[in-house]
Amino acid sequence: MIRGAGWLLGCLVGPIALQAAFGRPWLWAGIGLALLATLWLLLWLPRSAHDLFEAGKYQRAARRYRLVVAFAFSASRERAGLLSRAGCLLALGDHERAAPLLEALATAELDTAERAVWLNNRACLGLDRGTDAPSALALAEEAVGLRPDVAAIQHTRARALLALDRIDEAITVLDGMRTGGELPPTLEADRCRELAIAWDRKGQAEYATDYRNRASVVARA
Repeated sequence: MIRGAGWLLGCLVGPIALQAAFGRPWLWAGIGLALLATLWLLLWLPRSAHDLFEAGKYQRAARRYRLVVAFAFSASRERAGLLSRAGCLLALGDHERAAPLLEALATAELDTAERAVWLNNRACLGLDRGTDAPSALALAEEAVGLRPDVAAIQHTRARALLALDRIDEAITVLDGMRTGGELPPTLEADRCRELAIAWDRKGQAEYATDYRNRASVVARA
């Protein structure tokens, strides 16, 4: 947040310094550049990071979220950047770097949406590590209670149900993920992979093969 304030101060002081050194035309040029830089920081940077995440380009998204955090103008913006960066690292399987970010937010003042993401990320971490599926399910269900409209959180809940061999419940959750409309390709591919696993465990090889093929097609799109 202090770094973000420093950016803002630089944007204000820079044009004044240009005017003092070179005259009024440079003042307007400096103001224009400052406005463009601020729009880049406030609008383009987080939006582009989100788009990269949804496209499955997690390494690039993580780098941009790191910039969001570095130049955060508020505590909420910094928290959002940290949560999103942790999500990227989890998707990359980099648990060693994701876990400290989530721990750092354990005592933070999180709003409803932030807490839902934090709970979901913690559940994903537990599932990826294969340590405690019941705890992961509890975390995912608490997150669903806060944000039942977020398909990615429902996906985490389904993963936890599969880990506990609650197959029919997992299938119901996975089938319900699309009720809100089309999913981002990476999430849809993951959903199809989980359904393939579920139908395999039920002994329905044809269904499982169909979903594996769907996952491959979506992932290549």
